[in-house]
Amino acid sequence: MVSPCIYRGWVVLGIATLLFMTQKGIEVSWGTTILCFQQDEDFPQSTLALLGTPLSVFLAFKVSLSNLIYMALFKYGQLSLRQFTALGVSLMVLGLFLTSFADSPQFVAASFGILSGSGTGVLIVCTYIVIALWFPWSHRFHVFSTSVLSAMDPLGITVVNVVVANMCADPSLGWRWAFRLCAAVFGSMGSLLLAVFGNPPIVSSEQQEAMPNEKSFRSPNIQKPPWSVRSKVVIHGIWAIAICCKGFAYFLPMVILPKHLIDLGYKEVDAVKVISVFGTVGAIGQAFASLVGDYVKGYIMVANLVAATMLTVNNIIAAYSTSLTAVYVYCAVSGFFLGPYLAGYYAVNNEIMDGENIYTLFLTMRLSKGVGATVGPYLAGHIRDVTGSYQAVFLSIASCFGMFILATFLLICNKKWRYLKS
Repeated sequence: MVSPCIYRGWVVLGIATLLFMTQKGIEVSWGTTILCFQQDEDFPQSTLALLGTPLSVFLAFKVSLSNLIYMALFKYGQLSLRQFTALGVSLMVLGLFLTSFADSPQFVAASFGILSGSGTGVLIVCTYIVIALWFPWSHRFHVFSTSVLSAMDPLGITVVNVVVANMCADPSLGWRWAFRLCAAVFGSMGSLLLAVFGNPPIVSSEQQEAMPNEKSFRSPNIQKPPWSVRSKVVIHGIWAIAICCKGFAYFLPMVILPKHLIDLGYKEVDAVKVISVFGTVGAIGQAFASLVGDYVKGYIMVANLVAATMLTVNNIIAAYSTSLTAVYVYCAVSGFFLGPYLAGYYAVNNEIMDGENIYTLFLTMRLSKGVGATVGPYLAGHIRDVTGSYQAVFLSIASCFGMFILATFLLICNKKWRYLKS
């Protein structure tokens, strides 16, 4: 019989998933939002690099700087997880609402980038912690619960992108009302999450470290050597490089595709359809990866390695493809193989060092991902302004996935070598 607290955990997980889906849709529809800005008289002759800056600021605060905000408030403010959730939702909504009154890219960078970025980052950190408390590593659905949070992100990308594009095309609405609508929807979902938040079961760090992972459970007599300080530093450094490259390569395709299609001579409606395909197939791939994740515990890094290889080849081909059919194929392949990345977003940290240093690895992941994601939109816009096309951007994405492959392979080899020595 399932206890009532588990039922509460599933409810919290469901609402949090919808909230994550909405946030990701708002974030990744930035490519369409840029097209709306270029048609607004308040943004005269703004370069693509300048219009991409608000997203860079948003990602910097969301993925990196918000961790520092969270740690500072946790240490000195002594806020509860529920209070952190309320703070995150409030900042996100306030940023979206203020952005609807923006008259320059600098204003958008401050309102959407700093306020919404900080709110989103704080919300994401505390949500993952809450879900990991409801569904710890020993739980049957740990990988599923910590990955399904972002499983519906591609669907959110599809829905929000279409809504923003249609509202921008309507002179009586425009992008300003699109931001206000997003603020209202996000605020409503956030309020619902707070209403059902409850009290997640608290598991101490000692209890979590005592929970056996898959391999230690199967091989109880194996005594592995302890991790040295030097090995810990090296592993965290390699992981930081891998995730920095991943942060750069993961976000860019969905941001550059709308403008890329316009450059190739296609219409804005084609751009909307392409992003819809990306989002729909991405939702399928991510849902599949989330469902099978708990059956491949111990091999999530290998799954990421295979996915990154496919994405590397796909981006190299995209750099030299100009047909609309090729773009659809690119979106389908990219959307599906990005699934394993997100399915192991939290759980993969249990594999790198056999269940040790999970939180420092997770923090390293978020900080490094933010660095790559921050550089991406601005650099892509600058390359497009200088070269007149996104060919070099696709090749840089492929290069970053290649670096991720190399770094992840080194971590897998290191883990196997330690296992053999034991």
